[in-house]
Amino acid sequence: MQIILGSLLGDACLEGVRGARRMRVSEVEQRADYVRWKYRHLVPFADEAPAIVGARIGFRTIPHPIFDDLEPLLTRHRARLRRMLLPLGIAVWMTDAGRLELRPEIFLMPADAALRAA
Repeated sequence: MQIILGSLLGDACLEGVRGARRMRVSEVEQRADYVRWKYRHLVPFADEAPAIVGARIGFRTIPHPIFDDLEPLLTRHRARLRRMLLPLGIAVWMTDAGRLELRPEIFLMPADAALRAA
């Protein structure tokens, strides 16, 4: 959830209407590793694998009710949305804003760390 929240405060956007709302993640192609990191952690929500279109790489999620719930927070209550952020969400938001570099090889989620140790 924190990756979704941080992404929505950053470069991601919501698309669609109530009942069919989804999130689109899109970055410049040079940030492909970061997009793939987001995709790996959001794969249960992903509609498609990351793809390059022009000079950008991105993916979108399946429509999900969570995005309907988040839409009012994103459009009218951003301060409340920011208060919901934990360190991971802040890191994603700041990375999207270009103020932090969230590199997959040094920023591991617990599941990533377990895979690397195996």
